[in-house]
Amino acid sequence: MTAMATTVLIYYDFRMLGHNPHGWDPDRPEWTDAVKAMIELQYPNANLDTYSHPERPGRLTAIVDRLLNGPIAGVRWMLPATASATQLERAHDAAYVAHVESLDGQSGWLAKDTTAVSPGSVTAARLAAGSGISAIEAITAGEAQRAFCIVRPPGHHAPADRARGFCLYNNLAVAAAHARKALGYDRVMIWDLDMHHGNGTQDIFYDDPSVLVVDSHCAAPFYPGSGLLAETGAGAGVGYHLNVPLPMGFGNAALLEVFEQVVRPAAHAFQPELLLISAGVDCHYLDMVCTMDETGYAAVTQRLCALADELCDGRLVMMLEGGYNAKALADSTYAVIDALAGNPVSALNVLPDDPGSAAVADAAAFHATSIATLAPGGTARRLSR
Repeated sequence: MTAMATTVLIYYDFRMLGHNPHGWDPDRPEWTDAVKAMIELQYPNANLDTYSHPERPGRLTAIVDRLLNGPIAGVRWMLPATASATQLERAHDAAYVAHVESLDGQSGWLAKDTTAVSPGSVTAARLAAGSGISAIEAITAGEAQRAFCIVRPPGHHAPADRARGFCLYNNLAVAAAHARKALGYDRVMIWDLDMHHGNGTQDIFYDDPSVLVVDSHCAAPFYPGSGLLAETGAGAGVGYHLNVPLPMGFGNAALLEVFEQVVRPAAHAFQPELLLISAGVDCHYLDMVCTMDETGYAAVTQRLCALADELCDGRLVMMLEGGYNAKALADSTYAVIDALAGNPVSALNVLPDDPGSAAVADAAAFHATSIATLAPGGTARRLSR
């Protein structure tokens, strides 16, 4: 007898394709020069003459086409609500929200790392930020336990007061703040598994002991150059940021070890009521920096589902961040959603010697004391009450 598929809510709105920055900025040649230098450093084989903006609408259409061509039982497509100014201001400064809103219908760069807007970008950004809110509200209402948000622009590089790293609003931070301040969740846990450090998420929750953040990423000086082991929080939030910097080239085994050695023990200590994942899939080998593939993302997702079932009544929301190769995006996101729907993970490809394994062990040892103080009744927990 075949088991019933687990319901997975998929949040998507085609209007997010209206965010379409492209090309160089002719009004700021010094920014263009700086960006070209950055690209040449990180991707020495890139052809700058044919460069187009990597955060393009085709990222989402590749995922959606893959899901429509191979439907997964249990998937329910949902339209997100647009985030309101009040909701955005739970994570962002009011002046910054007003600035972004004032750019509606315009084009231009906002930072020299090619973060930019096009005429449809503000609508797309409101929908991206609203997707996480919609997902958490549906899960809180009992409509499902698991959700995946197919969104752009991404969010985890945006701090409270500016655009950065292709990100306008910090989608996951807006969702986490909504869960805390509007829905009454006392403890929210975030794992950012994008290849790049989620500096914006860290900035927003750095002194907040009600939000535990684990972030695994390529180590500095890789963009954005933050996420050191020693960045563990400030004030009452000390010990609530667990960074796991990894060498370029790490693969599936290393990310699974991050889960087993850092994420799982931290979650058991913290006892979150909601689990949120910044699901960048740019560690895929087709993005040319790391060596993961879709089997690794599926295996990690399967473990996250079990962890959510064990600790927070299954409440799990995953939100797309990076990933710039269309095939890698489609294959990895499909594998993640297939695992969210409860389908077995039939394969796991691992390197004979994963270059990230030693770094994971080092990070786990470094954070052991912080994780211990997260325990119910411990010093860190009392500070949060």
